[in-house]
Amino acid sequence: MYVITTFYKFLPLTEQEVEHLQGTLLALGEELDLLGLILVAKEGVNGTVASSRSSIDKLTETLLSLCGEMQFKESSASKPPFPRMKVKIKDEIVAIGNPELIPPAPVNRHLSPSEFNDMLENHKEEIILLDTRNTYETDIGKFRNALTPPLDKFNEFPKYVESANLPKDKTILMYCTGGIRCEKAILEMQKNGYENVYQLQGGILKYLEEFPNKHFDGECFVFDHRVAVQQDLSPSETFKLCPHCGDPGSSKIVCKNCGASSTICEDCKKAEKNQTCSKNCRYHFVRRIKNESSTTTCP
Repeated sequence: MYVITTFYKFLPLTEQEVEHLQGTLLALGEELDLLGLILVAKEGVNGTVASSRSSIDKLTETLLSLCGEMQFKESSASKPPFPRMKVKIKDEIVAIGNPELIPPAPVNRHLSPSEFNDMLENHKEEIILLDTRNTYETDIGKFRNALTPPLDKFNEFPKYVESANLPKDKTILMYCTGGIRCEKAILEMQKNGYENVYQLQGGILKYLEEFPNKHFDGECFVFDHRVAVQQDLSPSETFKLCPHCGDPGSSKIVCKNCGASSTICEDCKKAEKNQTCSKNCRYHFVRRIKNESSTTTCP
């Protein structure tokens, strides 16, 4: 069984500290047989890593000693959710397109899962729920009655805020997968004059730890081989990554080329050529159809 931990921390780092942290984490990954992806930038660190219980405990201990206090969100999987370990240096640990937009050190209007749940149950007429994730994520699960901006990438969020004209006299509750996108999204909201805005601490993953099967409907997309997690944070049994577009899909098909069973998304299923188990099979299926068409003669 693999223990999976997700974490982030905004903290100022010099270029030398970024490189040192990358080297330390790469060495630790090799020593502890870690699998996953960690992003390091001058604004902090952000990652999801899987391994044994003892290895994750050692990683957690190391991160706390290097970066100070941070929150970890855990789940599990029977299969490896990542093929290898990567530690990458980036301009941002969450890309909103503005490396200068860095959350302040003190927490910025966080609501704990219990506080967030209380707002949903007892103050629902007074709030606007705002999902900061991409459309392919919100399509498979979201908080009930939440607004879902038509985002393909997170760096489109600032333009959405500028044009959305959300009422500024209501309380806005924001959320994302693990909390990191909201750390920057709330700054965009505040920059545009929204003062009564709050974010879900730890995101959907932390909420589901405490309140499964409550106000979040569907499944939560995650950026690894699990594709999504269910209400109990176990790997999805419904969704797979579509082999043609990479979005989560749940449509079962029999490949038009090789006959294998596969899962694709609803959008790709609309085209017959996409009713295949891979891009390679799609190529050969289309080629076969063209050849059959060109060799057909009229009687």
